[in-house]
Amino acid sequence: MNLAGFRVAVRSAGGILGVRTPGQGPLIFTQVRTATKRVSGSKTNKNDSAGRRLGPKAYEGHFVKPGQIIMRQRGTKIHPGENVDIGKDHTIFAKEPGYVKFYHDPFHPLRKYVGVSLKKELPLPTPHFSPRVRRFGYVELLDPQEAAKEESHMSRKEFLQQDELASLKAAKERRLEEESKKIEQALRSLVELNEDEMVMAKERMLNVAQLVTASKVKSLDAEAHTTFDYNYSIDLAIRRGDISEEEADDKRSLYATLVEKLSGNVIVDAKGNVCKALNAEERARRQESILNELKDKYSGVALSPEVRKQIASLIESEAVFDAQKQEELRKQFLPESRPIWTLDSIVEISEDQKPKNATRVYDEAAKKVKLFTTA
Repeated sequence: MNLAGFRVAVRSAGGILGVRTPGQGPLIFTQVRTATKRVSGSKTNKNDSAGRRLGPKAYEGHFVKPGQIIMRQRGTKIHPGENVDIGKDHTIFAKEPGYVKFYHDPFHPLRKYVGVSLKKELPLPTPHFSPRVRRFGYVELLDPQEAAKEESHMSRKEFLQQDELASLKAAKERRLEEESKKIEQALRSLVELNEDEMVMAKERMLNVAQLVTASKVKSLDAEAHTTFDYNYSIDLAIRRGDISEEEADDKRSLYATLVEKLSGNVIVDAKGNVCKALNAEERARRQESILNELKDKYSGVALSPEVRKQIASLIESEAVFDAQKQEELRKQFLPESRPIWTLDSIVEISEDQKPKNATRVYDEAAKKVKLFTTA
């Protein structure tokens, strides 16, 4: 059999072809069919898929909405710029409503970008160090009915939580009323004020107490901030036309007189309580006395619950330490990881005695476990 006949025989055979040679056993050949052009289709097959409709879908200056496709492409022939994004198939779409702009970025001169300008007259790219143009998606409603409808609109989650929000609001109002009554009692015992001054003083000290407890600022800084807020509210009332300049001057002078009466007489401590103010010398003397007592009496003492209460009462003395200093003293004298017993109070016990507070400790020197308890 020549080579041409052998090829024809192999092609005509199904899967396995056997050839016998003289003096030897048969040779087995296995046919492997590959995906050749002859197998897959005809040489003159003209089947072809339709075009993918690539190219720009919105042109220079066209108005687009969020999600609208601007460019379909294969690869990043056009790169995404400002206010647009790109999909996994390189489709560029708008993220904000605006006008399409094709441009070159000076930081990437070989790339061509497409972006969305929020206003028709604004060019792209935006200068690098200029503030960004922000859009919050709000349009002024001139129709009173539409404005009232929009104002009363709420989400389903907010609607379902109205009862809970009302209860929280009522609880907050009750808490503020209780704090206001407590502040009024403290003011009446510390300074002499008439009824009009008492109303203003009560509101002022309540604001100061909220700043001290919530923001952890010093009492003097909170008082200065409250004074600034009051004067600024007077300025806003003048701009709105609610009061005249003469009325504003009277209110400012009355408030300044009240601040002068309160300063030096009352102060808000770190816990938000209104108490008597101490002068600089007396405050420094009390601070030194408390610090010495803490160091001498409570440095090496076991932190039992009673001792913790005593240390906390010294640290939280009225009008002595501010909130920051109190926190430092708590970390120093009231650590969370400090044990309730010291080494001096440990007593070794025998194996026969097993009290409830016994602790097993491994003794490395003796190479055994021993029982200890506190004296």
